[in-house]
Amino acid sequence: MAKPVVFAFGMGLVYLGDGAGSEIFSKLCGFKNIGLTIEKDTNDTVIADCDDPDLAVWRDTDVTAMGWSAEFSGEMAKAAEALLWAAVNGNVSRNIRIRIVGGGTGSGTPDLEFSGAAHITYAITGEFGGKLQVAVTATGDGALTRASVAALP
Repeated sequence: MAKPVVFAFGMGLVYLGDGAGSEIFSKLCGFKNIGLTIEKDTNDTVIADCDDPDLAVWRDTDVTAMGWSAEFSGEMAKAAEALLWAAVNGNVSRNIRIRIVGGGTGSGTPDLEFSGAAHITYAITGEFGGKLQVAVTATGDGALTRASVAALP
């Protein structure tokens, strides 16, 4: 059996755009958990057999909509707070990039990147004796793209 290639947690990076005309993406750090979920809304239909209507039938499933969301949580990094506040404090979605270093294909595009616009929410929590925690949720606002991309400098 061949051992699979796996990725260390630190190979997953999150970048949030500032929403400006020539957008600048900043890496968000301090996270201990990263999650990306791609969803499908479906509609099930059963169609009886024309030759034998009493037969059990297979269910047909049609995809009616697709969506995505991402969740990140960990220590509240001071450098990220202003960028997160700007993303939360408004009704416009922000561009987000989730990158897996080494997950791409080809020598010129070694990283894998998921990107899309999302509405951002966050919650700050803490307890005595510990560090402040932040939980960020990005709810997709349109399509999520997946592409192999060049490595960052």
